[in-house]
Amino acid sequence: MLEYSLLLNTLKMAKIKPKEIPFRKWSFVDQYGREDDHWYIRLEGGTFHGVVYKYESIKLNAETESINFDYEIVEYPMDDPHGDTKFNAAAGDILKSILDDAMEKQDYILGPKNK
Repeated sequence: MLEYSLLLNTLKMAKIKPKEIPFRKWSFVDQYGREDDHWYIRLEGGTFHGVVYKYESIKLNAETESINFDYEIVEYPMDDPHGDTKFNAAAGDILKSILDDAMEKQDYILGPKNK
């Protein structure tokens, strides 16, 4: 009976634990007051609320069917999340969403940007 009670209490405590959400929504931010051609992404809500970053380079690896990317964080109201595995996963999810949307709309250019 003691084991059952202990198991029940453990399950109750597990349900109470709040789920960590890296962000609630994201949006593009044009230029972010800088003299460059990048679009920036601002995260709102969650653990990384207020973080603004841009993707530096994006490489598709057909062999491993993965996306490799670098980013620069330009604003953060808390500790710098650069390299944080949860932030990397969130940035990867956002990038995948952006690429999926571009592919669906066929709104993309492969190769270097022409000026």
